[in-house]
Amino acid sequence: MSNKVTVNLDINGMKYPMSCISGEEERLIESSKEVNTIIKDLTRVSGMIGETRLLAMTSIILADKLLNKETNAINNFNLDQIEDLTDWLAKATERMNKVAILLENK
Repeated sequence: MSNKVTVNLDINGMKYPMSCISGEEERLIESSKEVNTIIKDLTRVSGMIGETRLLAMTSIILADKLLNKETNAINNFNLDQIEDLTDWLAKATERMNKVAILLENK
């Protein structure tokens, strides 16, 4: 039995059948709504745009949003890593100082 289902999405007034894994239908529908929102915003600002240009502009906007989210996630991840490393270094320094004192007393 196949886990795939087909969802008919409306993007810019056109119906597109899209396959997805069962259970991911809602995510696919929400994604198409995001695409439609961007298309509506672009056509409201720019008036009539050719379909190819509209596709390119929508793709760039979505890619930019994705890159911003990835950059924010990477920056947050790196900050957490730096804090962990700083804590580890402080503890390691404390242990090394204790070893140095023990060696000096021998």
